[in-house]
Amino acid sequence: MSNNSEHCCLSCGIDISDKRIDAKYCSDRCRMRYRRTQEKKKLIEELVNLFRKIPNHSVQFTNQAFYLQEWNAIKRKPQKWYHSDLKSMSIQQLEDLIKGKEWQLAGENLANLLFNRT
Repeated sequence: MSNNSEHCCLSCGIDISDKRIDAKYCSDRCRMRYRRTQEKKKLIEELVNLFRKIPNHSVQFTNQAFYLQEWNAIKRKPQKWYHSDLKSMSIQQLEDLIKGKEWQLAGENLANLLFNRT
């Protein structure tokens, strides 16, 4: 591999060919930003999978992105989480939303066992 080949930061995309040959990021800040972005993507993927399993929940696709939808029986209207909203949430907020949906899925599974629903 030649030294003058272009080597780019995984986070911001700037040229880092002047750094070590095995460098992936231009700075610690970019490294952490990339790590957080990857962690958020993983959490959003987990949330999408949960929404596909829970009754009255769905994943809706639009031309550019998607949104998660839950039918709120109390308010009698759907509650939506757009992809842009999910991306702007903190990791803690996403984890809390996932935890709530996991509890909801566990409750559905328990109800199915108790009442022999399929």
